[in-house]
Amino acid sequence: MIAWNRLLLLALETAKSPGAATDPPMPTPTAAPTTGEGLTSYRFGRLEQFDDPRWLWLGVAVAAVLLVLFVVWQYRRERSALPTWATFALGALRLAAFAGAILFFLDPLKRTDQEIVTESRVTVLVDASQSMAVEDEKSGDDGVSRSGAVLQVLADSPLIKELRSQHDVTVKVFDAEVRRIQQWKRDKAATGGRGHSPDGAATESSDDGDGARDAGRDEDRDQRSRLFEAGKPIGAETRLGDALAATLAEPAAGKLAGVFTFSDGGQNLGVDPLAVADAAAVAKTPIITVGVGSTAPRRNLRLQELIAPSRAYPEDKVAVRALVQGEGYAGRSFDVELYAREGEGSAEVRIGQESVTLNADGETVPVEFDIEPSAIGRLELEARLVAPPDDQYSDDNRRTAEIDVVETSTKVLLIASGATRDYRFLRNQLKRDRHANVDVWLQMSPPGISQDADKVLQEFPKTKDELFDYDVIVAFDPDWTQLDAQQVDLLEQWVAEEAGGMIVVAGPVHTATWAQSPEHGKIRALYPVEFQRRMGLLDDGLYGSPTPWQIDFTREGMEADFLWLGDTPEENRARWGRFPGVFGCYAVKGPKPGAQVYGRYSDPEAGISTERPVYFADQFYGAGRVFYMGSGELWRLRTLDPGYYERLYTQLVRHVSQGRLLRGSSTGRLLVERDRYFVGDTVVVRAQLSTPDREPLVAPRVSARVTGPNNAGLNVELIADESRPGNFVGQFTVSNEGSYRIELSPPGDPGESLVKRITAAVPDLEFAETRRNEALLTAIAARSGGKYYASPTLAATGDSGLPAAGTLIESQAKTEIVRGQPDKAFAESLHRWLLAGICGALCLEWLLRRLLKLA
Repeated sequence: MIAWNRLLLLALETAKSPGAATDPPMPTPTAAPTTGEGLTSYRFGRLEQFDDPRWLWLGVAVAAVLLVLFVVWQYRRERSALPTWATFALGALRLAAFAGAILFFLDPLKRTDQEIVTESRVTVLVDASQSMAVEDEKSGDDGVSRSGAVLQVLADSPLIKELRSQHDVTVKVFDAEVRRIQQWKRDKAATGGRGHSPDGAATESSDDGDGARDAGRDEDRDQRSRLFEAGKPIGAETRLGDALAATLAEPAAGKLAGVFTFSDGGQNLGVDPLAVADAAAVAKTPIITVGVGSTAPRRNLRLQELIAPSRAYPEDKVAVRALVQGEGYAGRSFDVELYAREGEGSAEVRIGQESVTLNADGETVPVEFDIEPSAIGRLELEARLVAPPDDQYSDDNRRTAEIDVVETSTKVLLIASGATRDYRFLRNQLKRDRHANVDVWLQMSPPGISQDADKVLQEFPKTKDELFDYDVIVAFDPDWTQLDAQQVDLLEQWVAEEAGGMIVVAGPVHTATWAQSPEHGKIRALYPVEFQRRMGLLDDGLYGSPTPWQIDFTREGMEADFLWLGDTPEENRARWGRFPGVFGCYAVKGPKPGAQVYGRYSDPEAGISTERPVYFADQFYGAGRVFYMGSGELWRLRTLDPGYYERLYTQLVRHVSQGRLLRGSSTGRLLVERDRYFVGDTVVVRAQLSTPDREPLVAPRVSARVTGPNNAGLNVELIADESRPGNFVGQFTVSNEGSYRIELSPPGDPGESLVKRITAAVPDLEFAETRRNEALLTAIAARSGGKYYASPTLAATGDSGLPAAGTLIESQAKTEIVRGQPDKAFAESLHRWLLAGICGALCLEWLLRRLLKLA
């Protein structure tokens, strides 16, 4: 009985504890918060069936009083026939049975609840666009870039430590996209808890001597290195609004207590940041904005780019253009000098000097030089801008380019199923070009037809000697079914092993036939697009439109200089913008993995997928390159200017045949997708290497050396393509504007190096306006309920008017109790004991009454 009384008291105390009986069950959090130790409690299950348990307690109390009065009345009536001890004993047994019944009715439960701790979160966004590379911040007496100033504050100031005292902290960088670079859990060292390393792994806090301190310093250095590497300002766009919106919408454990944004306020694409700030105010998530950079116009004179053709011929006049841009020098004139060097080790010669006048800030002015190469080989050019002493950045006053001076003509095989306009115009253009030899195969023409070409073929070449003499094949809606299996194999070998270049144009007559043919899988493999492989009304059927639709260029298409109709990106965009467009496009399944899409047919009704049909695309196939067009309608460019059509096809022919320029090398070829890139682009490097015996080089990898601006170098590993012996592929990212030299010394023949040079420029999108947009940053902070700081240092330390930014955001951490399920084993055991106790008390009472002769 004592044990049962204690259990009853414990249950009563538990039931009467604050909130135990009145709080409804708490929902299980959807995130992944921290789970504490289990909390075991005892409760009465009957209480959870009542909205107000006080009525239950009132009923139990009334019943207990009535039962006690009943027992007292009964045994007071019989006390004359009983000894005193028996009266109390029998009454106690009856009351014990009633107490057990009441306890059974209340349904005692044992439950183990969980304590869930949901941490408060803070996200730090760092602008990593190219405008953050402007060096107008200070570190002591030295000038540093905007990005460098931000990263130094994050690495060295107490800002992150202050934030970690109350929040989980995530650091992200953004430009066109948002990328997480580091993450820390709330610092619990003060409470003897567990901290977290930047990758989220738990680490015990320790003071175990020099070894632990050395390990901590090594980890700090690694964190700093990762931070500075990931925060390099190489993004070609700034989407501040998109970055803020993505951060607010990110699903994660814990309430987002605030967002810190380090930026110069550049916003050139994407969602309006002020609209996101209003949404942050509704979510009660303040945005703390930290301005970076100067609000004054910068003074910078720079050579934006040096544009030269990749190929030239001896004694030909070649136009070389240097693009000059300036800020803070409106109305002033400057000289641009052009120097040339014929190959490695030769003397540098100045071959020209021109003057340029900048009429307005931010204006790009071209300067043209005419040169006449004389010697066969590689001609290295360097343009130098004679800048004034007050030019703030001298590193961008030089640009380099290379021209391969070749003697041989380009031999082109022109294939067409019919004499279309594109075919006729290109045939005439190539025939007029004294550096091109053109043979034609007009597939539907009768024998003996006359064509303005060097040679008219009656069938596709059947031998290596015939086919391998060509540098480029241009095919307009060809009927590939006229090739037998041997010719198909020969064509595939010419592209893959001999670096042949192809320009293939889809059409409405023959493409659908061979695209479905099982015998022409190798032909389809050459194309950079996937064709629909089933016949039906909707397959490859959406071809034409009664109105013209412009070509929707991708970012890669706008940057691809071989598709330019002008000398500058702005001029190119303007000329393509004036082009009315084309009336049709062959609807394909999509691009192949590894292919590069440059443009799409913009008719929203075309295609059978969510993406519009591919119009321009290309891919490397082995050592060769294949460029695809969705229809043969580019002759319509001639309505704007006949020179546009001729320029475009001249550049395309040179683009796909660049691998053939190096076919005289005894060790192989080194290829890139194009000669000019923008900062932040990925350069894919391909090498086709052979042994001195002309056999494919077999090796797991080879190493190329890339030398960038200011002689900064890095090694790039090229991994072997297992499907094609002798072919290797690697990549690197251009992080600074200027010239890059890629050099590869094949294993076994270190004396002969393969060299390729590319140039990287900064898009005007990021440098059209470099001043800090203080008005935007201030408005974002004000409308979201945050604060604006005018510099990273001010945010880290604060001043008399503003506290340190790390102390502004209050913790939003919450602790919740998640109710567990009742312990069934405990309930079953308790019920058995209660029934045994009730039955035992009643039986014992009956037995005593029999012994005392009362029943």
